[in-house]
Amino acid sequence: MGKSTWGKGMTLAILAVFVLLAAGPALAQDTIKIGFSGALTGPAASFGVGIRRGAEIAVDDINAKGGVRGKKLQLIVRDSEHNPVKLVAQHRELVEREGVVALLGGTNSAEMLAVAPILNDQLKVPVICPATDATKITENDAWQEGRDNYVFRYGMFGRGQSNFLVNMAVQRFGYKKAALLTWTAGWGVTGRGELTRRLRELSTPLVADETYDTADTDISPQLLKIKQAGGEVILNYGLVRENVYVVRAKDKIGDKTPYFSAWGLATPAFWRAGGNLGEGVLVSTTITADGPQPPERLQFLKKYWQRYGPDMDFVPGTFAAHDIVHLYAQVMEKVGTDPKAIRAALENIPAFKGLVKDFKRPVFTKSRHDALQEEDFVLGRWTNGKLLQVHFDQEGPHVILDDGAKRYIDKKTLALR
Repeated sequence: MGKSTWGKGMTLAILAVFVLLAAGPALAQDTIKIGFSGALTGPAASFGVGIRRGAEIAVDDINAKGGVRGKKLQLIVRDSEHNPVKLVAQHRELVEREGVVALLGGTNSAEMLAVAPILNDQLKVPVICPATDATKITENDAWQEGRDNYVFRYGMFGRGQSNFLVNMAVQRFGYKKAALLTWTAGWGVTGRGELTRRLRELSTPLVADETYDTADTDISPQLLKIKQAGGEVILNYGLVRENVYVVRAKDKIGDKTPYFSAWGLATPAFWRAGGNLGEGVLVSTTITADGPQPPERLQFLKKYWQRYGPDMDFVPGTFAAHDIVHLYAQVMEKVGTDPKAIRAALENIPAFKGLVKDFKRPVFTKSRHDALQEEDFVLGRWTNGKLLQVHFDQEGPHVILDDGAKRYIDKKTLALR
């Protein structure tokens, strides 16, 4: 190769590099990044995978209609492995290196409790949680001190969920004597405290307060104590694995005591593991995907099934993640992509039509960063492998089957009549 040819080639190469460097910021400005860090592997992977899938469908739908202000949304995902230390580090990386302007919250309360002060005091990028339960995630130090709070939630929260469960059991089903059966780890501890508080507020006797450990495989002794104490209803806070042992023990000793659970059991994994033994278990949740559904939900479910198959293991979180991305898009269309402006605008959304709820009121306010309140929660009943929403009329609680048939629930056993 001659010198002139070599020199000409080098010049073109250098020019190309400068063109790419100059184009980089412009290309980046054409994309709006939203981040998510949550468990995508390990025993809690179904939570993170469900959130990611719901967000992916929303991003694609929005981009297909032109994006936000003419720019494409991009979902940047990290696997926290259900580890608070990793989640905190990944939030820093997503904000400081990737340049995300908004976030979807993680998959367990410990993660979000750890990262909340960092989001509020340092990163200052809004996050909306689709899954985590601890009340103090949103009612954090910044909230208590009246400072800008960057942490929001679009799902269950501990105080509200416990109020809902107790209110349903005592006020709607009419049970007079309650028993607790709660997990000794994680959110089971905080749930037990909240359930106890609400029972006390309603002056409902707590006749038994039993717990189970992750290592427990036979819950018969606890159930027998509850039965001997005269418990008319059992209120549970726990996850799938331990509750499979609970329903096995109930079957083993022939216990028919009505069983009300927090939303840890609002997942098909419970039925797959426990089978027919889960029949009749009542679960608090924000949404069900089974039974008759409105057209918008059916359309989303069709997209989900076509893309990922028939299994949706984390129904509340998957639907919530979809709504959260659309909520961010609605806000960014109005105020742009500055994280501080997004945070402020989230507190001033007068209405929003989501799949979980069609809001006819402000989604959030400065003093309320939990979008869904007790009146927005629903009760589901595990019925032949499906979690069907429980409705109420003058004749009592009932579910509606796929064919439209109405079946009433026996309050003494939770069996269908």
